[in-house]
Amino acid sequence: MNWKEKQKYDREQLILAQAENMLFQNVDSQLNMDELALAVGISKGTLYNHFSNKDAIIARIMERNAYHFLQMMRETMINVDDSMMKLKTLIRTIIRNPYFIFVLQNKPDMTETTELVKIFEQITEELGALFTHLQEQKLLHAIYPTPFLVAYFIHLFDPAIFAHLLKEGVLEDQIVTLTERFFFQGVQKEM
Repeated sequence: MNWKEKQKYDREQLILAQAENMLFQNVDSQLNMDELALAVGISKGTLYNHFSNKDAIIARIMERNAYHFLQMMRETMINVDDSMMKLKTLIRTIIRNPYFIFVLQNKPDMTETTELVKIFEQITEELGALFTHLQEQKLLHAIYPTPFLVAYFIHLFDPAIFAHLLKEGVLEDQIVTLTERFFFQGVQKEM
């Protein structure tokens, strides 16, 4: 990478970092391009030289954070020996991961093949492998198809549900515990 390319790359990273910071501080997750240019210390025209619009910035942030989540998930798969503990660790990490929640909140268009779609395909593929392994070990019931388990698992982290529970006074640690219990034991009372 030559000096000019490095300068462009560094400026894009600065724009993305500031945009991400603004998005996480802003309750309604809106990004104002004028405010972003001012915060970064560049003109609005320079901002548009790097990104065509705010959707392009948000897409890049989502891609980067989905990739970080995928890396964290892979580290969990490598560093945690017990299969069931891998899944529990993922639950705890996802619930406490603002980036994954951010991606879900923004409900990206998953109909076109983008980098984000490819990353989510890898996430679902690796979760599927984990669920298949858990079924083979007889830790999860084999009656549930793997795609169902993956979809249901991801659905557990819907930001609207999470926000509602917090608003209703359910503490974050309780959400983690209840999510684990609900996912692993279901809601039917033992007879």
